[in-house]
Amino acid sequence: MIEKAISTRERQAQQRRERILGASMELFWEKCVEDASMEEVAKRAGAGPATVYRYFSTKVELVIETAELYWERVARKYLQELEEANTGYAQIEKTLDIFYKIFQDEKPFLKFLQEFDVFVKKYQISEERLTDYESGILKLKPYVTDSLERGLADNSLFFTCSVDEMYFSLMHTLLALMEKLAVGGDILSSDQEVEGQKQFQIVTELLLRGIKG
Repeated sequence: MIEKAISTRERQAQQRRERILGASMELFWEKCVEDASMEEVAKRAGAGPATVYRYFSTKVELVIETAELYWERVARKYLQELEEANTGYAQIEKTLDIFYKIFQDEKPFLKFLQEFDVFVKKYQISEERLTDYESGILKLKPYVTDSLERGLADNSLFFTCSVDEMYFSLMHTLLALMEKLAVGGDILSSDQEVEGQKQFQIVTELLLRGIKG
């Protein structure tokens, strides 16, 4: 009976934590990471501010855990689509297709990523505190590096840098482009000359041509 009671309490605590994180995601989309207060998160979660502070002692802690959950959800949703392909090139092509889906469907996530980077710099959050966050991002790395290695082996890909150098260059280029087009892609009238999805398709096509064997 005692073990069951403890399990129930733990489950309720986990549900409460997830409600708070879900509320923070909603608010960060409606406002921004910097402007949303802990009190607003508490109200959206249907909890008192003291409850939020019981689970997250500071706003920095809440933002970091929100970032970790965001990456976890996106990875779970899209990584399963990375099935085996005949060549390394075909697998990389599939990976870029998934990035395109994320660009189309995950605007709140991309907006959050852009604001999170600014937040990390402003509050000088250390690398140590971002270890779990980084682990979530790097879940994609084995899929891509395996594809790159396979492509070099089967001659469907060609590049002279290392596999890791190619991986980080591709991922950083794509993420930066996605964040720019999703969040600030229509600020100026000239930004609207070419539709964002078209720009993304052009860039990914250039990337694929550049490494095709």
